[in-house]
Amino acid sequence: MFETLDKLFLAGLGAMSMTKEKAEQIFDEYVKKGEAQREHKNGFVKELLDSANKTRADMEKLISEQVKKAIAANPIATKEDIKRIEQKLDQILAAKGK
Repeated sequence: MFETLDKLFLAGLGAMSMTKEKAEQIFDEYVKKGEAQREHKNGFVKELLDSANKTRADMEKLISEQVKKAIAANPIATKEDIKRIEQKLDQILAAKGK
């Protein structure tokens, strides 16, 4: 599991740091190497940014799921739990004060 998380984390870092300027730089390198033609730049940049955004969204979903699993495996009081306890305590203290 952690090996997969490591790989996804590294892929996510690349996706999170992808900007339009960086995508254009990558495309320009492909043009210099003769692996792409200038007229395809807009499509390439859009596709690369879309892919980066999807990877970013997938990473956020995966991290959220893993955090939920970790919390479920190691129960931790949530804000709602604490609020419920505070309300119960207020009720108890109010009843004692009567």
